[in-house]
Amino acid sequence: MELEGSYIQYAAGYDKDNISKSDIEKALNDLTEMDDEHGAFWIGIYGADTEEFVIEFHKSLTLFGNFGEEENYKIKLDEIESAKEFFFLLLNGEIDELREKLKNN
Repeated sequence: MELEGSYIQYAAGYDKDNISKSDIEKALNDLTEMDDEHGAFWIGIYGADTEEFVIEFHKSLTLFGNFGEEENYKIKLDEIESAKEFFFLLLNGEIDELREKLKNN
């Protein structure tokens, strides 16, 4: 998928457009310092001719994939570092690979 844009938002209010892998790594580090109420962030990507694809990650290590109204995933990870691969696939626009990883977890 060819990306037109990306963004990150924290439950606590921070947001940024056109993110990089370093923004993902910062968010994962920040997550450990967030309180339980605001302990989440999400990253979205979009293309010119596609819907938005979003991954949301919570301090509880629950990861949600939202790929439109009909396609949603929810998985539990063992550690924060495990989320990196999901986010990197998303940011690279590798949606088919990301779907398979979410289905097989």
